[in-house]
Amino acid sequence: MVEHADGDLGIYDAFPGYRRPSEEELADALRSALVVVDANVLLNLYRYNESTRDDLLGLLRRVGERLWVPHQVMREFWRNRLTVLAGRAAATDQVLAALAKQQRAADDALHQWAKTTAVPDEVRDDLVRRVAALHRDLVHAIGSHTPPSPDSPGAPGREPVLDQLEALLRGKVGARPAPDRWNALVKEGKRRAAAKEPPGYLDAGKDDSALPEGAAGDYLVWAQAVGEAARRETDLLFVTGDEKEDWWWRYRSDFLGPRVELVEEFATTAGKQLYMMRPVDVLRRASALEVEVRTESVDDVARVSESQETPTWSTEGVAELLRHLDFEERPHAEVIREAARRGGFIDNEAAYRIGGLDDRTPPGGFLNPIVRITRMLQARGVVARGVEQALTPVPGEGFTIPDEVVLILDDVPD
Repeated sequence: MVEHADGDLGIYDAFPGYRRPSEEELADALRSALVVVDANVLLNLYRYNESTRDDLLGLLRRVGERLWVPHQVMREFWRNRLTVLAGRAAATDQVLAALAKQQRAADDALHQWAKTTAVPDEVRDDLVRRVAALHRDLVHAIGSHTPPSPDSPGAPGREPVLDQLEALLRGKVGARPAPDRWNALVKEGKRRAAAKEPPGYLDAGKDDSALPEGAAGDYLVWAQAVGEAARRETDLLFVTGDEKEDWWWRYRSDFLGPRVELVEEFATTAGKQLYMMRPVDVLRRASALEVEVRTESVDDVARVSESQETPTWSTEGVAELLRHLDFEERPHAEVIREAARRGGFIDNEAAYRIGGLDDRTPPGGFLNPIVRITRMLQARGVVARGVEQALTPVPGEGFTIPDEVVLILDDVPD
């Protein structure tokens, strides 16, 4: 870092994380920085249509030797690949089952209608045949738009995504850290998750999982990427489909850049500039690498991103909900705070005592103020649509609050 005399600083010198790079800087990052992709970028190749996948892989090939994948990213790719494939197949099975159910329902309805109204059998049978023909057309159309599934595990043969990734990433995957180094990174990652230090602290719940790294997965990716960029003495462009605020500096629905803390940490560690993009941002800037991509590919990537993102409460959203509840002198704010103090669950007795109610009060009516204020904040863009309800009843037991609300309120002094 450059030393400055007192009084000889600009507005960004001590606050580099707040400087938003220009479009030309972002384009230059695509042309010159170390480009590291997250596991979700690789896994989403299975969720895109074929032309979108080809466009994204073509762009990544153009990055050349500057493309690099941390060991932890590949670990997560192999761990989750079959689940992604199973999910894709399940979605197709689900829609086909729904259509079959609707066909049977239509047949039953037509037979009942014909019986009640004395419609001739030939009229009824013609309508049934038309419904069956429509069903066959729909099944055929769905099949034509469903990507072919790769061979089942253990069966002979290859599949396109793995073939292309094998060629693309040959010699570009980081080595597994030595055991002592890996243990140290996991320990630090868990510490940071518990302390709500980015990245990855919203995965703190994974510490109770069977994963060997627990809640430290995102930190392992981060530490390995930073280490490689420092070794190469270059800027870092991290491409991730993770849109949570433990990676991004966000204002409502806008992505302003990486978390300020991450920019500052990278500047201190590597002495260089950190950039972050989502896959859709990379495709939109493909011209920087003199690559042409289809507009439909950009739309397809955005579609997958929207379908995957699980909206979460932001710090601002929680603060605004509680502020409105407090202003209306509603007891719900204190119920939420107490649930956070208890780790995310509050029993009925405690909730109703705080609310001045009894257990005969229906949970739905009790929650009306929270639902109303949440919808108002969503209309203003303060709270993301689709977030988990701030207070959810557990029948006969009590109420829960979302994990991220527990983490946010844990940072607020009593």
